[in-house]
Amino acid sequence: MVTIKDIAQAANVSAMTVSNVIHGRTKKVSKETKERIERIMEEMQYVPNMGARMLVQNQSRIIGVISNVPAGSERETLYHPLAAEMIVEIEKEVRSRGYYMMLYAASTEREIRDLIHTWNVDGLLTIGIPTEICRELGKDMKMPAVFTDCYFREDEIFRNVGTEDEEGAYQAASYLIGKGHRRIAYVADGPYDPDGTPGDVSERRLAGYKRALKEAHLPFAQEHIYMGSIHEDRQLAMLQSLAGHIFDYTAVIFSRDYYALEAMDYFRHHGIWIPKDISIIGFDDLGMSKFAYPRLTTVRQGAAEKGRKAAELLFQALEEKEDKKVDIRIPVRLMERETVKEIYV
Repeated sequence: MVTIKDIAQAANVSAMTVSNVIHGRTKKVSKETKERIERIMEEMQYVPNMGARMLVQNQSRIIGVISNVPAGSERETLYHPLAAEMIVEIEKEVRSRGYYMMLYAASTEREIRDLIHTWNVDGLLTIGIPTEICRELGKDMKMPAVFTDCYFREDEIFRNVGTEDEEGAYQAASYLIGKGHRRIAYVADGPYDPDGTPGDVSERRLAGYKRALKEAHLPFAQEHIYMGSIHEDRQLAMLQSLAGHIFDYTAVIFSRDYYALEAMDYFRHHGIWIPKDISIIGFDDLGMSKFAYPRLTTVRQGAAEKGRKAAELLFQALEEKEDKKVDIRIPVRLMERETVKEIYV
């Protein structure tokens, strides 16, 4: 069995230096030395003794990640490519710190609650869990945690990393208005309170759309809002309704690329051409968006950067060992492609 001493001898460093690299304590280790040790560990097929490390450090050296999978969805893989991007970056950061990642896809609030009370992990990250659930979980949390894509109140002391959702939808609507569009529909991501304060991702994006209309002195009408869904029957009903009123609009903003891509396919099969008959903009910039025909104009959110920042923030929390309010928003960027035409007025 290969030991730390064997690695140290092969790398011409001390056993303590090797131990520091294994445990992610690399602030005082040069990049060249770290890479040499990691290469030798791989060549010698060294496997750290997790049990011994846990006993010595009184830590599990495991980071738990809970990803929300909506119950009843038959299309989860397509719906969650952004979650996959985040998970890849989280795992990279976790591994670079000498930790291991444990991933669980939960579909109900009860599942999530059971996990946080039974998991033996040093810290927790959440992906795709609604703000109201995260708020309740945070009150019971006994370990450092970082939430993603939540909108907490100013007085709530939680760590969160999200996207500039409102700004993204505002940019999309402003771009259309700048192209001469005045009758713009919006496909939201689920129900919302039209009279309430925006409190989640879907509501924040809708707020950005409404802000752009207001600044351009264009009226907001409730009947111009359609509800998208990951459930196939509901999504089909929405598309049928939208297609039936499509010539009431010159453009549609979709709160997710997924909805926009499905609409493009549906419209094409029903003789509605993009952007000749209707202009559309998505939100997310999924990988498949640039390969659609025509290529989808959309708002890019940095999912990979979000995952990386969330993991970095969690390790910061593990070091600080105190509650702190942190809210990081990843900037968005409008990706201009081929699904918007200019209207001359």
